[in-house]
Amino acid sequence: MSLRAKKSEIIKKEKKNLFIISALSVFEEKGFNNTRIKDITEKAGTSVGNYYNYFKSKEEVFEVIISGLAELMISKFRELFIYFQDNRIPPISAVKNLFRGYAKMFKAKKETFLIFLEQMGGINIKYRTKRNEIIDNFTDEVEKIILKLLEFGARSQNPKLTARVWTSTVLGVFNWWIRSDFDLEEEELVINLTEFLVKGTMTN
Repeated sequence: MSLRAKKSEIIKKEKKNLFIISALSVFEEKGFNNTRIKDITEKAGTSVGNYYNYFKSKEEVFEVIISGLAELMISKFRELFIYFQDNRIPPISAVKNLFRGYAKMFKAKKETFLIFLEQMGGINIKYRTKRNEIIDNFTDEVEKIILKLLEFGARSQNPKLTARVWTSTVLGVFNWWIRSDFDLEEEELVINLTEFLVKGTMTN
């Protein structure tokens, strides 16, 4: 690839990221349903025509945003694998730190997650499909952890069922937490969630 082509690719990527950041800002300010593409382009300081060079609709940029959020949650969960590399079971403290990270992320991006949860729970088939894809990907990562725990002598269990329970519980609890406007103290949430999920499957 020539230097000019590389420079062009960098500019395109920067412009696309600008639209993503601008869309996220407007979604948080106005809500997804009340946002127009013109609102996004005004925030980005560019034209509607330019927007369509990168995205076909506001729904498309929204999918990019929620995919990024989902991948961030999954990547944090993968951090537990570092313990298995050292032939250790993740301690309870590591799981608590994982949930503390989630709590801080949900707090910092409350409006974004509310939009995410609202759209994912709606009647739009496309979003329901995306929601199921995200849940399945998250569950797959949890199942890998459960299988590793079994290798290390954790009590006998159905890995797929346990992974599904973990996923539903984590997403359900944080959904309730942000909708309740953080009614429960962060540390109390972390302790209760950890105790419920990992008691009997991990060691201190």
